[in-house]
Amino acid sequence: MGEYWSVEVANGHVNTSQRPLIFIEPESEHAAAAVTAGMSMTGLRAINFSSAQGVAFMHESLYAAVGKRLPYVLNIGCRAITKSSLNVHCGHDDYHCIDDTGFIQIMAKSGQAVADLNLIAHKIAELSLTPAAIAQDGFLTTHLIESLNIPERELIAEFLGKPEDMIDTPTPAQRMIYGEKRRRVPLVWDVDNPMVAGTVQNQDAYMQSVASQRPYFFEHIPDIADQCLEEYYQLTGRRYQRLSGYLVEDADYIILGQGSMIVQAELVADYLRQTRNLKIGVVNMVFFRFDRAATGMKLKRLRDALQKI
Repeated sequence: MGEYWSVEVANGHVNTSQRPLIFIEPESEHAAAAVTAGMSMTGLRAINFSSAQGVAFMHESLYAAVGKRLPYVLNIGCRAITKSSLNVHCGHDDYHCIDDTGFIQIMAKSGQAVADLNLIAHKIAELSLTPAAIAQDGFLTTHLIESLNIPERELIAEFLGKPEDMIDTPTPAQRMIYGEKRRRVPLVWDVDNPMVAGTVQNQDAYMQSVASQRPYFFEHIPDIADQCLEEYYQLTGRRYQRLSGYLVEDADYIILGQGSMIVQAELVADYLRQTRNLKIGVVNMVFFRFDRAATGMKLKRLRDALQKI
């Protein structure tokens, strides 16, 4: 992904904001996380690419990206993290090693979902002021040749807008900071309107600032996500949900998963229903933290089981 980005930079590609792309290849993933944060703090729509040990290496920097409310997107090509031996193939070790950072975590099952959910992740991040990780299975999705509808430039421009757009401030907590209007990607580093970010705090203030992220920011993410998912569906006809089901309404058995295995699981469900008369359903955990999305499932046993996860 990063290589193709660098190719487009060399080709002089101009994005939908009429800006030339910027590509920076630092000396490590830790530095890459810092550069991505810096670009976001200067009001740019920023993106990072990594996998496996690279995600683990940048891990400590991701907490600060959340705490500073930096709305960038981290793309992960999920690979196993080396343990007893070297393995460069698919595993979700890297995706789940950031579970405690506060990033929005989204998993795509196919190339089409990767393209679409990247755009959706940007919009959710920029409205909620919380960075997002959009993951796909290493090799099983990253290197798979498949057909897809590439989002058109006009679609991207309409759906995402420009980083410098002034938008209605979406939540009460954000209005306390920015007022009724704010920049789509806020300027944290601005010489004309300087502000303090990343201060040193002692225990009492630090505890309050960390705990307050939940009511002031995290609890708004589900509604913002649903809004963005619905808006994308209205524009494209491609439906995504935080927790999606396939043949679950009458299912006696459920396959629960995430990533590329969902594509095969849906085919297996079809096959077993046709050949063995087994009522199999599939649930795709598109968002790792699906919380209230489970209540949308009509199957009571499934809903109760999911709420225990």
